[in-house]
Amino acid sequence: MGQINAGETKMSWNYRVMSLDGGKSYEIHEVYYDEDGKPKMYTMNASRPFGESTRELRQDLMWMMKALDMPTLTLQDFPGLEE
Repeated sequence: MGQINAGETKMSWNYRVMSLDGGKSYEIHEVYYDEDGKPKMYTMNASRPFGESTRELRQDLMWMMKALDMPTLTLQDFPGLEE
């Protein structure tokens, strides 16, 4: 979905469904990946759709909908990170 520069490291990101409580509830978070495509970090708070126009809002919702087609991530997908 996107790419950012963190110093000299390039990281990509997208929306992903996450369960941080052992499968009791699910939220959509921004997830950032290392250069090898492995999940590296995620946003503390769940994401909410945003846009500066209805067109941008629709696009953001579409990206979030794509997250539903990917495997759900859990804390175990982020070694070394604590809740």
